[in-house]
Amino acid sequence: MMKSYLHVMFSSTFAWAGNIYDLVLITYIYTELEKAYGINIFLVSLLFSLGLIGRFIGGSIFGNIADKIGRKPVLLLNTAGYAIFTGIMAFSPNVAMLFSARIIQGIFMGGEWASGTVISYEYAPRENVGTVIGVVQSGYGMGYALTGLTYILFLSSIGVNWRYFLLTGTLPLLIVPYALLKIPKEKFVIKNNKPSLKPYKSYLIKITIIMSGMFGAYFSIFSFYPTIAPVYGIKSSIVGALMILVNIILSLSFVLFGKISRRINKRILIIISTVLLLFAAFLSMPFITNIFGLSVFGVVLYSFSAGDWALIPMLLIEEVPEGIRATLSGISYNLGALIGGVISVGIGFFAGIYGYSPFLIMLIDIIAIVLLLAVLITIISWKSSQNIS
Repeated sequence: MMKSYLHVMFSSTFAWAGNIYDLVLITYIYTELEKAYGINIFLVSLLFSLGLIGRFIGGSIFGNIADKIGRKPVLLLNTAGYAIFTGIMAFSPNVAMLFSARIIQGIFMGGEWASGTVISYEYAPRENVGTVIGVVQSGYGMGYALTGLTYILFLSSIGVNWRYFLLTGTLPLLIVPYALLKIPKEKFVIKNNKPSLKPYKSYLIKITIIMSGMFGAYFSIFSFYPTIAPVYGIKSSIVGALMILVNIILSLSFVLFGKISRRINKRILIIISTVLLLFAAFLSMPFITNIFGLSVFGVVLYSFSAGDWALIPMLLIEEVPEGIRATLSGISYNLGALIGGVISVGIGFFAGIYGYSPFLIMLIDIIAIVLLLAVLITIISWKSSQNIS
């Protein structure tokens, strides 16, 4: 008989994979959305970021609810919610409904992450907690890789069938009945005196800076790569295959980093990884256009090095009491994603002015490197307090 924590881990992993799948699916159809709704690249990049704005709202609201009533019901509600609103996006008749559905979809996405990661941590055996969180975070790469596979399957007709391409985002609904039946009822005690957030403010600020830097650098590169790479001679079919490959690598890297965190200090692992990310960021988007082919190696290296992302939530979870874990995790992760999304919108603004020129690529390089330096400085300054957990 499968152990309870494995059911929790699988449910959270696939809910998170569906979350990321639905978040990034629209990055493959920017051109189709521009044509269908008569909007420019700036507004399309704004549409992408509305999902991140929604995630911050949802992470804050539903993280607090999960700390009050338990993680399982919040996980179920939010997984169903983001899948349903992805379906609404697919057949939105106008821009207003498209944008409204996107932000509501994002609200449910934020709630899913806040509940799924924390419940996995709390059910995991202490000796396996790093591996369990690594597996859950590998859902990020799994979801992104599946977008690449779906893109390849729809590639020949995506100009006509882009709505059906987007409709595949309703498939995470299949996770809900499994999670409902297999995740055990939580022994959740509602405390009258919820721990104060104030003593943990410095941890929240630092984790938010780290998350913002990671998301900002990642979105700067990957939310534009599928569109920019074909402009510089990389075939669309290769881009789709590459997105599958790099996200399989990312998934495996999450698990690997989670596993070795039992033996090597998390901070040291994050510092080493961030240094590698700084190098990989330039290679992923080299503004020297005649060496753009190196970007294939760059995004592979970036995806492997980003495996330290699985360790970052644990830094916070290990420092704060149970009664505020989901709240602080939801705020920090999704605020980081929101700031990363705002940066993506800024790049979209310049893309509207300069097109996919070497100047834009150089701008992406500069932004990614500055953000990753902020991550490096913050993690170096991180000090753990062993008496709060």
